[in-house]
Amino acid sequence: MKTRIMCALLLLCGIATSRPCLAQTQAANDAIPTQLTAAIRADVAEKYAQMLSERYVYVDKGAKMAAAIRARLQAGAYDKIISPWEFARALAADARAVVNDGHLNVFFSATPAGGHGPMMMMRRGGQPSAQMLAESARANGGIVDVRILDGNIGYMEVNIMALQDENGKAAIAAAFAFLRNTDAMILDLRGNTGGSGYAELFMSYFSEGAPITGATAYWREGDTTREQVFRTTDLGPLSYGAKKPLYVLTSHRTFSAAEGLAYEIQGFKRGTIVGETTGGGANPTNDGNTRLGYGFSAFVPTGYVVSAATGTNWEGVGVKPDVDVPASEALGKAWSLAAEKLAAIASDPAQQTLLSALAAARLSGEPSLTAEQAAGVYGAPGKPQFEVVVKDGRLYYRQRQPYPADFALTAAGGDHYRLDEFPDDFSMTFFMRDGKVQMIPMLPGIHMSTPVQEKQ
Repeated sequence: MKTRIMCALLLLCGIATSRPCLAQTQAANDAIPTQLTAAIRADVAEKYAQMLSERYVYVDKGAKMAAAIRARLQAGAYDKIISPWEFARALAADARAVVNDGHLNVFFSATPAGGHGPMMMMRRGGQPSAQMLAESARANGGIVDVRILDGNIGYMEVNIMALQDENGKAAIAAAFAFLRNTDAMILDLRGNTGGSGYAELFMSYFSEGAPITGATAYWREGDTTREQVFRTTDLGPLSYGAKKPLYVLTSHRTFSAAEGLAYEIQGFKRGTIVGETTGGGANPTNDGNTRLGYGFSAFVPTGYVVSAATGTNWEGVGVKPDVDVPASEALGKAWSLAAEKLAAIASDPAQQTLLSALAAARLSGEPSLTAEQAAGVYGAPGKPQFEVVVKDGRLYYRQRQPYPADFALTAAGGDHYRLDEFPDDFSMTFFMRDGKVQMIPMLPGIHMSTPVQEKQ
């Protein structure tokens, strides 16, 4: 039971256990073939069939998949396969042909110590291993980028739902602390295919007050079903709050636990989903990635999730975006939407001018202005402050003080450019409004009378 409880916290993609699969022997675990024999194929296929029958979340579907694997084995469908990797793919494909569950998978590793598939191994006692803890520390809570975009809009990129141990929680807390005073946030899940973390920790930062139930997991345990409720935590002043605008970026790669987070944010109407429909995997496991022997392991979902907000989940359909745009343009679109929303409520005139300009600019995709259109002198009439020139078809910012120099502008999406040789927050963004080309120069340390400069 201790193992079950520990693993159940890992809401979607799951953490693998090293618990032996069925009656497999240690010798089978340790024997890693370079080529398959008929005996190995039969043994692995049968163990996989048993696992599907005994553990898959839906009993009837598990039985059908098991029958299909056994039928394929008896029919000789695997007889000519000698590559272990090809055999793993074939077993997974045959199971998915019966039940289209994106979490179903079979892996092969030639490394005897483990490394089966993308999951880390957990000891039988259910406690994180030293390897898992080391991986967790390096994962940094799954957060790979935290910054503040022009307009005081926070940006957090989370590429994996990492193990939420002390290391993971500390990294996530630090990221939210850094962005606490931003006026809106963009949460980027476009590259996140899931992991061992769960949505409620993030939802705790995006809510406030008394804890709420986010979702319930229903786990198959033999012939019975066990419920597990996931709730937020009242973080008090550490919370980002429940009212600041929030935009979540998704792609077709966003999967599993990452979808769970996007789904909860959308279901509770806490934020706006921008991007593409996600992968559609809502059936988790509390068994993890389990060994079949001979270097093979399988991921078999043992539960399903029901959202407290919708009464259902995203299995097979994905999380559908509120604003449907290609993933490559999602950041720019969300940035513009956030700027537009903040401009409508801004009380400071200079900030309102900046936000309105950002909302009007193209911040992703191809530029709307040519280099020749963007080039020119910018500033008030008779008081030129910035000069942009074209050399060999490329834009350059021409600096006059404190020393003459031309700095190349590198495209960063749409009409937004970064200055070479400077940190990323040094930028210039061009846009057309009322028939006139204007520029938003973000050059820390340079005093400007207005945050938006017009081309003379």
